[in-house]
Amino acid sequence: MTLRRFAAAGLALSLLCGGSALGQARNEVSIHQTAPVDLRAVDPEGTLVEELVVNAKLPGPAWWKVSDADSTVYILAIPALSPKTLAFDTSVLERRLDGANRLIMAPEPEISIVRVIGLAMGGRRYFLADKPMRDTLPPELRARLEKRLADSDEKLDSMDDIKPAFAGFLVANMKKGGSINIQSGGVADKVEEIAKKGELKKRPRIQKLDGYDVIDALKSVGSLPKPMQEFCLDAGLREADAGGFRTVETAQRWAEGDVVKLAAADRGYQACLSATPGVASEIRKTIDRSTKAIDQALKTPGKSVALVNFRPLLSEEGVLSKLKAKGYTITTPDEVQP
Repeated sequence: MTLRRFAAAGLALSLLCGGSALGQARNEVSIHQTAPVDLRAVDPEGTLVEELVVNAKLPGPAWWKVSDADSTVYILAIPALSPKTLAFDTSVLERRLDGANRLIMAPEPEISIVRVIGLAMGGRRYFLADKPMRDTLPPELRARLEKRLADSDEKLDSMDDIKPAFAGFLVANMKKGGSINIQSGGVADKVEEIAKKGELKKRPRIQKLDGYDVIDALKSVGSLPKPMQEFCLDAGLREADAGGFRTVETAQRWAEGDVVKLAAADRGYQACLSATPGVASEIRKTIDRSTKAIDQALKTPGKSVALVNFRPLLSEEGVLSKLKAKGYTITTPDEVQP
């Protein structure tokens, strides 16, 4: 694997670390004869609150509302990955932004290409295998990997120098010829653009929350024990066998407010990331930052708008659960939201 390709993979992986794909994870996995891996102990996004998973009644994507006696925050759950060209009904969004006190943006990863390349060059122990990676795999998992490499016109030994977890990411996102293609989210950019438009009678103050550097998260993936390494490779192969993460299809369901199908979709490689301690820790930090910002906004009479990634919003450890525990009223997308 070339340094350039690995650096590109690190950048693409960091995009996935910044948010969440939109499906469910298995609560426990067992890869061949290795010990079972209980994802519930680590993954903060693994289980969604069932009563919050409802389809939108209003046109466009789904909204949740958090309120008290004199203040309201409308929350738009956004996808982490979406085509830049995604079109969706913005009528409800524009109405809620108009006159809002603030627009709270979802926390995003802070990506430094210099640090990613530096990690690729100096962090060999995190990413490189001690022995040819395929020789360490159970026979069935090795056969699946070799078939995927052959189908992608890759040499069978092209990933032997890296650990299974990173091989899982690469096979999940690899196109023929070895290129890595991730379509990052354009929804947040579009919402911010609308918030700055002159057509709004009163534009909201835009509040950007602190993000996090992805380097420690990447190290966490590379430091996973053997059962989780193989789980990540399995997750990547399952995603590849299903045709890759269906960014366009998923984004379209989001645009139509189809929350139920979004929640039921396979998470693919994201299930590996969210069950990785370093990534899970960063997800919890973003949940806490969003919760704190929304709680603060509710202390000012009137309305505000917040963007939160889908699973961090709806999970048992998520933003809405934390806000409900504080005593706020939660209104779901199938209920009337004036």
